[in-house]
Amino acid sequence: MPRNNALISQFIRGEERRQFKDIIKALALVIDLAEGYDAQHGYNVALSSVQLGKFMGLGPDKLRNLFYAGLLHDVGEVGFPKETEDYDYFEWQDNPYIRPHPLIGEAIVSHLPTLKKAGEIIRSHHESWDGSGYPDRLKADNIPIESQILGLCDTFDVAGSVYADKSTLSQRLSPVLRKRFSPDVIQYFKKMLAEAELWGARNFNQMAWQELGIDAVDLALLLDVEVDYFKVTLKTFAHVIDAKHQYTKGHSLRVGALSRRIALEMGFVEEEASTIERAGFLHDAGKVGISRCILDKPGPLTDIEYGRIKAHPGMSSALLKTVQCLSDHAPLVRHHHERFDGFGYPDKLKAEEIPIGSRVLAVADTYDAMTSDRAYRQGLPDKVAREEIIKYSGKMYDPDVVEAFLKISGEEIRLLFKEAEQSSSLIY
Repeated sequence: MPRNNALISQFIRGEERRQFKDIIKALALVIDLAEGYDAQHGYNVALSSVQLGKFMGLGPDKLRNLFYAGLLHDVGEVGFPKETEDYDYFEWQDNPYIRPHPLIGEAIVSHLPTLKKAGEIIRSHHESWDGSGYPDRLKADNIPIESQILGLCDTFDVAGSVYADKSTLSQRLSPVLRKRFSPDVIQYFKKMLAEAELWGARNFNQMAWQELGIDAVDLALLLDVEVDYFKVTLKTFAHVIDAKHQYTKGHSLRVGALSRRIALEMGFVEEEASTIERAGFLHDAGKVGISRCILDKPGPLTDIEYGRIKAHPGMSSALLKTVQCLSDHAPLVRHHHERFDGFGYPDKLKAEEIPIGSRVLAVADTYDAMTSDRAYRQGLPDKVAREEIIKYSGKMYDPDVVEAFLKISGEEIRLLFKEAEQSSSLIY
């Protein structure tokens, strides 16, 4: 019997490790969408970094950190202003808006369970061999080898997507490589290109992955995690989603917190309320693929712009479906803009056709949107926001959800939101 218990425990931990990796991979997809990359940029950089690291003799623990650093290396760019949306990759070192992103990335990734080392790799992946890089102007062997590997694989993947012609690619890359990277790392990279096909999303070799031993390191590290890594990771996910829009810092965390409280008021058990809370954290994931010019527009949106906004619940749902442990949250996220009277979007569901979790999210999302400052107005007082929700009860909102919401005092909501904002300040 003890042996069976040990096997069950090992299986559960293995499932938790897979969940952690899958959530981080989904976060990498969100980052790619936010930055306008092909959806596999972070994944390709992660896999090629691991392959180069293995080629250079790095052990499983360092390869594991490289993998996560590769997936998340651009997370610090998500909240950047519109001025960074169009820039030449080979001239961006002088762009003042770009230079802070390794430090922001380190702060975010280091907040995730077991990923402190990955954060340190991200911090230095734009340092240059000649000392002209950033943020610390490290030089030569003072730059961690993992950061050199990550920087080279990132440069190669981005440049390869910009310059399809190999001659032009080589012409643009050669001076950059000599300036930024160790001659040894460059030689290993060239040798690897000559001897092996780079891993990518299409030719990912599961057998080769298993031989690296990264999963064993993952499992060993997560065994010692005492915090609720699942919730911490999803909260970090929410930070990244909200960073895309100038006026939504903390929005997803506040929606999650209020949704959970409403669900408990309605008599949901803790597990059900937590599912709705997690859906609140992720309900706007699809907005990361929408231009900041639309999200931050102070005036009325055009029909085309509004159409893009209306597409975000479907995009959010599609993202969650890529993660097995979050797939049951996808319907809640997809339908949080449906109306109780059937005139919402994207599917014009009505009343009980709308998942109850979505109906809860709709009230929480609306309340936070109304009481938060926007580019074109100040946030409404609690009393006025409540009056608006009452006005549209039975039209936009489920009357039962509204009734439960109204039982929660404005002071309790203020404290809930304050706690969410304190959580947000841990990263930014």
